Amino acid sequence: MPITADAFLEALHLPSEHPYIRPQDNVHEAKQEWSIFCYFNSVAWTKDVQTPSSLKPIGSNECGDFTTHFWTKWPLIHCDAIEDVRHRNVPSSAADFFQIEPCLVSMFQMNMLLWAPLVLVFCLKRLYHVQKYDPNEFPSSRQLEPDCSAESLPEQKKSSMKKTSYFVAISSLPSYMPSLRKATMAHDKQRRQTSEPYHQNNNSFERLLLLLSLFSNAISVMASFSAMFSQERKREGKTLDGNESQDMTNYSFRKHRCARSDSNDTMRQGPFLFTTDWLAYVVALVFTAVLMNDAMYVLEYQQHNLIAFHLFFIYQSLKRFGSKVALATAIPISAIAFCIMAYQDLDLPAIEPGLYYDETNAFISETVQEWPVDKRTYDDGRGTPWMITGDTRTGLPFMVNNVPEQKFVRKWVPLPEENEAIILDIAFPDSKVIDDDKRVYLILHGINGDSNEGYVVDFVRRQVSLGNIVAVMVTRGLGDSPILGENILHFARISDVSAVARALKKAINEVSHGDGLLLAGVGYSMGAITLANYVAQVNPPDIDVAIAFSGSLDTTQQENFQRSASLWQPFVAKAMRDTLLGRYSRQIRQKLDQNQLKEVMKAKSLVDFDRALFVPYNDFESLDDYYSRMGAMADFDTNGYEGRISNVSIPLLCVQSLDDPLSYWKTYHDPKKVSKSGNGNTVLLFTRRGGHVGWPLGWNPSTYGWSWMSDTASSFVESVDRVRRSQSPLL
Repeated sequence: MPITADAFLEALHLPSEHPYIRPQDNVHEAKQEWSIFCYFNSVAWTKDVQTPSSLKPIGSNECGDFTTHFWTKWPLIHCDAIEDVRHRNVPSSAADFFQIEPCLVSMFQMNMLLWAPLVLVFCLKRLYHVQKYDPNEFPSSRQLEPDCSAESLPEQKKSSMKKTSYFVAISSLPSYMPSLRKATMAHDKQRRQTSEPYHQNNNSFERLLLLLSLFSNAISVMASFSAMFSQERKREGKTLDGNESQDMTNYSFRKHRCARSDSNDTMRQGPFLFTTDWLAYVVALVFTAVLMNDAMYVLEYQQHNLIAFHLFFIYQSLKRFGSKVALATAIPISAIAFCIMAYQDLDLPAIEPGLYYDETNAFISETVQEWPVDKRTYDDGRGTPWMITGDTRTGLPFMVNNVPEQKFVRKWVPLPEENEAIILDIAFPDSKVIDDDKRVYLILHGINGDSNEGYVVDFVRRQVSLGNIVAVMVTRGLGDSPILGENILHFARISDVSAVARALKKAINEVSHGDGLLLAGVGYSMGAITLANYVAQVNPPDIDVAIAFSGSLDTTQQENFQRSASLWQPFVAKAMRDTLLGRYSRQIRQKLDQNQLKEVMKAKSLVDFDRALFVPYNDFESLDDYYSRMGAMADFDTNGYEGRISNVSIPLLCVQSLDDPLSYWKTYHDPKKVSKSGNGNTVLLFTRRGGHVGWPLGWNPSTYGWSWMSDTASSFVESVDRVRRSQSPLL
């Protein structure tokens, strides 16, 4: 019997407004009563505030726009703290600069790995089609005198001299930097004395000067190399056009006259262009050395192929520069690269891609037989070919995929014991009628997300177009969800998922009169971790089937994933810090002391952030204690004890890519043993490629969005539903 959307909403018995907030209440008023901690140049300041009047919001005239200095854009900034920090000098070194902005290091590494193929193509093009440089064809930049007349030079010479003059000008920048910095500091001092409004971020400008100084010094080093490689030699008696000699007395150099070329011998590159080619060679060596030691590239292309690519650039440079320059440049870079290769552990996945399940479980075996192979296959070439590593398959889909807006009906699931409520956003088919052979999906989004995440909306739109109901649970404290009490979010909590699943199951049973619409849970990233943990701890759960994308089962292993901690986790940690300290500073200040808050501010990875905030705030004994309660398999013992993963009583499908840069492959231990744990209800699907919540398709991935995940989840749920109905005729 068909079900209407109104009947389903009525059966939920859930309010449309937060049950514990009166309309006249301002739930964010509490943050007006507290000062904010700011971390600047490795020092944290705390400003105690006696009255709320001593605080001013961002954008007030007194605070100006100085708040852009801070690690996070806080909701409020104590203006006295700003004055204390504003007059501090710019960091004295690049290391100090990167301590202020830890994400800059990760951003640099990320961009280096992302753009490496294009950079290497450019370097290869630069080195492959050029002739060997002859230093006798053009004098070095130090030979140029100011009285050299450019008007009488041939056009060919003018172009080369112009490039050389640019090179000399850039390489002389360091000599101007101290005076430029003094002028800037003098202007800042004058501004403070005259009380001039602070409209520009002077410290940011000084940082820019610092980086410019570093860049110009690097250019100077390049100039020195150019002068070292170019040798001065006088050439006389040559003609410019092959017909007759021309008087070159109008051109004077420090030691030699202007060089002239034969008519049959085209002019070769001068020092500037030679240095550019040499720099392309150095960049190519550095980039290939990095790729040789990067786990994602080694996993994708094999280390011996990357080594051959590195040696190819050395071979090509031998023809370009000669053995002396080529080998003098290559030996130190290659030596460092091979030493790193010898001593580091790339920690490549030891799991073979494929489907792991217990063939002795009749229900699971029949479900796998019903599940179309095409819906669970990714490594057959259907992926996006120009997304070449797990990093690009993770980040670029969020940049290129454009998902239309989805409308939801918002309900609130009360938690009476805590006076809190959980947001439940529900989407129905356009017809508002749901057939009894359709399904209800419960979606758990990733960390720091909500119901508007692209992959969530993609799944919702595809399923409602098929006539299904989709409900998205927003993690407490995220999105538009407030926290009234002291229990802020942490990811070892499963009571919120349990309450939402119970409410949905109760409504399904009421409207279907026991005929049973299937309730399926789908989790992504952190939502996948929470969903699997809920299924493992609650027996039986209120959902009938669960699918977890890019999650982790044994989360205690996650802190050992060093590449994720240095490359991706700083961005996630920053986003969490922005959200939690920005919105719930009152609760956090009541439970953490000043030293603990400093550790929160200094956390550079998600693991550090969990250790600094969630562990002490929620009274966990340690980080291992927190992670052991978070993962469905965190108490798994390889010696025989299976832990709570053996309690899974419904089909649980875990989908994981082996090139996932965020979720550690070791969290699954031995897939064969895990799939046979308990009654064998856990199914593991590993793909060789896909990234983290990615799996892009086709040359134009925006055409397909996140359809692979959506089709994989829905096809597995449909297979489970068909087997369930075939074994229970009453359904």
